[in-house]
Amino acid sequence: MPSFDAIQQEIAGMLSVPDEELTDEQQAMMNAYLDELGQQEAAKVDAFGQFLRIQSATAEACKKEAQRLASKAKTAESRIAWLKAKYLNIMQTNGLRKVQGNSYTLSVRESEAVAVPQDVSGLPELYLRRKETIEADKAVIKEALAAGQEVPGCELRKSYSLQVR
Repeated sequence: MPSFDAIQQEIAGMLSVPDEELTDEQQAMMNAYLDELGQQEAAKVDAFGQFLRIQSATAEACKKEAQRLASKAKTAESRIAWLKAKYLNIMQTNGLRKVQGNSYTLSVRESEAVAVPQDVSGLPELYLRRKETIEADKAVIKEALAAGQEVPGCELRKSYSLQVR
């Protein structure tokens, strides 16, 4: 079966022939051929639509599987954190700094972390870091451009997407 593009080019080629240049027999043959091309076109469109539906279902299944696996990973990470805290507590309770096995060694390591209050407004300015995000407000820009205003470096662009129903 020819490609969708080839079918469209063939239809365009057939329709570019002026009707007055054709005999009645040629017109009938052309109409029959156009009907055949129409059937091929419909079959291609249906096959493409079905393919897109299958690919969408595959993508959705992959997303759900990714969510399921992410949940399992989070559970495993929580289990690891809980077990490490339990072993740390046991070792500290018993005054152990290091315990060796045949393949692994457990050791207690001391580190320092800064505890900062939730409300940082009471901290001096010296100890604060500010973050600022600057981004274009596309909705306001679109409104201004649609109203005929000029916004430097901005323009309204048409885009197209294929809808399959």
